[in-house]
Amino acid sequence: MDIVGFGKIGCAVAKQLADRPQYNVFYIDTGLVGLNCYALPDSSSAEEAEEKTPNFLQLVKKVDERLFFFCSGHEISSGSILATLEQFKSLKINVVYIRPDLDLLSEKERLQEKVTFNILQQYARSALFEKIVLIDDRRVANILGNLSIVEYRQKINSFVADSFHMVNYFKNSESIMSSISPPREINRICTIGIFCMETGKEKYFFDLDYLREKQFYFAFGEETLNKEKNLLNKISTQIKNAGQSEFTSVSYDITATTYEENFTYVEAYTNFIQGEKNS
Repeated sequence: MDIVGFGKIGCAVAKQLADRPQYNVFYIDTGLVGLNCYALPDSSSAEEAEEKTPNFLQLVKKVDERLFFFCSGHEISSGSILATLEQFKSLKINVVYIRPDLDLLSEKERLQEKVTFNILQQYARSALFEKIVLIDDRRVANILGNLSIVEYRQKINSFVADSFHMVNYFKNSESIMSSISPPREINRICTIGIFCMETGKEKYFFDLDYLREKQFYFAFGEETLNKEKNLLNKISTQIKNAGQSEFTSVSYDITATTYEENFTYVEAYTNFIQGEKNS
């Protein structure tokens, strides 16, 4: 799988996946040198960054059919995002958008982030991208809990990358049982989350409005699969309770793992642009 990290945050999250053999990771940002690195010119504004977007033809040639593009929208370099993605338009593009804590941004950064956030969703809904995965720093920080200032960014980056990897792993592993099929064509805006079977709570990395589909990825160790006789009934009950409304379809996947602990990830989809009701 080919991954491009764009900007400081996009590169930092993508870097967490670089040591895994499943991924080819490339980086685009200002001041970069080295293997798989592509430099953006320094710019004083997002408009200037867009005008000075380099030609990434050599990078485009290195990417196979599908691209996962990690980025954020508040940096000056984010002005180059659309001009960069335009060069990859022959590929199946999946954007992973990391939204920073808006309260920590300047007014100018918030405006830039809002524009980027909205446009990328519009592109996804128009099928110019396969999908956009939304991640909210504040939501992830709340899930992790008790983060110091020093570890805040690193812990979030690592958790997002690990979760992305695990969902990708389940999608490409042999299932024991599964009812999951590709999301409906219209549902291209999504997020990921974790699910606790004991409490029945779903904790998403972005607070999506108007959920239309949920896909649960249950991972159980061999001992649980062999000894827990009512496991399937528990899963069935959880799936039924997760429906929430007549407009939300729910599916599941059960995979055996070698991990000692059992865990569950969720992907949730919608066709609604997020943030519009508050704009």
